[in-house]
Amino acid sequence: MAVSVVRLDEPLATLRRAIDLCGGWDGLGPGNRVFIKPNICLPRWMPLYGMVTTTSVLEALVRLLSEQGCRNITIGEGPVDVFGTSIRQGYRRMGIDTLARRYGVRLVDLNRGPFRPVDLEGVKVQVAEAAFESDFLINVPALKTHNQVKVSLGFKNLKGFLSPASRVKFHGTNRLNHLIRLLGEVVEPHLTVIDGTYALESGPDTALGRAHRMDIVLAGREACSCDVVGATLLGIDPSGVGYLREYAEARGLPLSADRIEVRGEGDLGALVRPLEWRVNVPEELSAMGVRGLSVPYPGETLCSRCYAMLGYSLLALARDNRGADFGNSVICCGREARPGADARPGCEAPPGSAAPPGGEARAVILFGDCAVAANRGLEGACRVEGCPPPVTDSLMALWRTLLGRPRMLRGMPARMARLSAAKAGIFMDRLDKWQRYQSKEFAPGHFRAR
Repeated sequence: MAVSVVRLDEPLATLRRAIDLCGGWDGLGPGNRVFIKPNICLPRWMPLYGMVTTTSVLEALVRLLSEQGCRNITIGEGPVDVFGTSIRQGYRRMGIDTLARRYGVRLVDLNRGPFRPVDLEGVKVQVAEAAFESDFLINVPALKTHNQVKVSLGFKNLKGFLSPASRVKFHGTNRLNHLIRLLGEVVEPHLTVIDGTYALESGPDTALGRAHRMDIVLAGREACSCDVVGATLLGIDPSGVGYLREYAEARGLPLSADRIEVRGEGDLGALVRPLEWRVNVPEELSAMGVRGLSVPYPGETLCSRCYAMLGYSLLALARDNRGADFGNSVICCGREARPGADARPGCEAPPGSAAPPGGEARAVILFGDCAVAANRGLEGACRVEGCPPPVTDSLMALWRTLLGRPRMLRGMPARMARLSAAKAGIFMDRLDKWQRYQSKEFAPGHFRAR
């Protein structure tokens, strides 16, 4: 149950020490089939810092496995695909394809299966066979917060083994934390390595989140203990993370880092960096010069695909319409969101995110099939259907409803040209908040193979 926490200097030496301290290679044999599951999500149009596992840590891990005599190594991920993004493109952008050629590593797309049917207390899902076929499974998440389940570490990273349709199911039952816990009982890694080169605040992405340099690596053979220590380093009480609490209570495991043997750095408290897990959409839009638009807190019912599509649409809206005031309008997404006086924001929603200040919204947009179904009797709302809504429909609906048809017709051609260029990988919108990533604290070399 020991968890090692080591300050990150040179990746190879750091990772070697972290894994040795926790006995991470116990049970590994030279002939074993090794599967590495990193976190690679939406790697196309946003800065990567804190959002994905760094290539430098992945390369160090592959080199260490080679030292152990392992030759059958596979890296696989199944990212959310909403803008034509594929894991192959992600591998190329991050230099993982170069890494694979150099060390003879096989790369796979978990979204393509094959899958094994699994019943999680009545919720039937499809889990990639790769999760069960390896002899030694290594889970390598990034150190980040999450706007629905507070932290996205080892347990949350296992969702990448699910088929795309199964991931949507996880959010459709309002039992996201419980299902993450159940998945963690079905797919059990032999080793967890949490890449804390960067830590992400208000995650899961850098569109609305903010990355911070952390320079820490965690490693352990017991997944829950790793996540407990990881959450502690983010300043988040592990007992308040639903899936960690359920898993720990079911197995009699500690929910406090004080009760876990932490090896490496002696003073864990000195490494803690309290980060906010919530996303305050009005505050983010206000920083981009847009006012009068709120997004009710969706609880656990907003899936990653709708979140990504809505996030892009909002950022594009703000980017193209600086100074706009949308006069108390509201966008509902997920199954739980309600506009106006009957909004159900959840007890921990950030200030200003629950409902428009005046109670009655000037305009209401129901974004995605879940929000449309949950507010079926609401008259006068703009309904943007889809799971998720297509990007063109999303942009057109927001522009038409919030700006009016004449302004939509004037501004939409330029936005569509930018979208096409972004899909082709030749353009990326630049947000003012991303200027911080130009400092020396953030190194693009972390996402390239040596």
